[in-house]
Amino acid sequence: MKVGGEAHRLSTILHIEEKHGRTGALLFVTVRHDYSQDGRLCIREEQDIVYREPNPPKRGSGTPSEAGEWNETITPTPTLLFRYSAITFNGHRIHYDHPYVTETEGYPGLVVHGPMIATLNLRAFVRAHPDKPVRHFAYRGVRPLTLPAAFQVSGCIEAPGKARLWAGNADGTAQSAEVIFD
Repeated sequence: MKVGGEAHRLSTILHIEEKHGRTGALLFVTVRHDYSQDGRLCIREEQDIVYREPNPPKRGSGTPSEAGEWNETITPTPTLLFRYSAITFNGHRIHYDHPYVTETEGYPGLVVHGPMIATLNLRAFVRAHPDKPVRHFAYRGVRPLTLPAAFQVSGCIEAPGKARLWAGNADGTAQSAEVIFD
């Protein structure tokens, strides 16, 4: 995509499925976002959104995340979460309203955005391997990360062209990811 050029996004709901897990009823919605510019498809993103019944938040395992071949420590702040909410048009109060997230949702602090964790994790990979063009990136949330705790984004090369990434803290892994690269 060209910076400053007009772009279009077309979002399509591809699939809706209800499931039942350990925390109760879950609704999975798969959405595809196609970003185009000058009539040409530039980016295709597929997103799985999970809606869950109100339940106590999932806590960590108590087993710290492993160290990787590369590691970066992230110290999120309320301002960072608020700004990320603003630029992504995410109005969910768990990311910026401390009384709401602690008193109503039951989290110990503001919740760090899953996509932001993924972006920071991918950034750490690119910083560690600037000569390896990314071809595919996928991630999965395992549990929430909350303020004020810092967390680490880490990873390792598993095979030629494939890396495993993760994010977490002393309470365990919060997100896992995979990168396919040239």
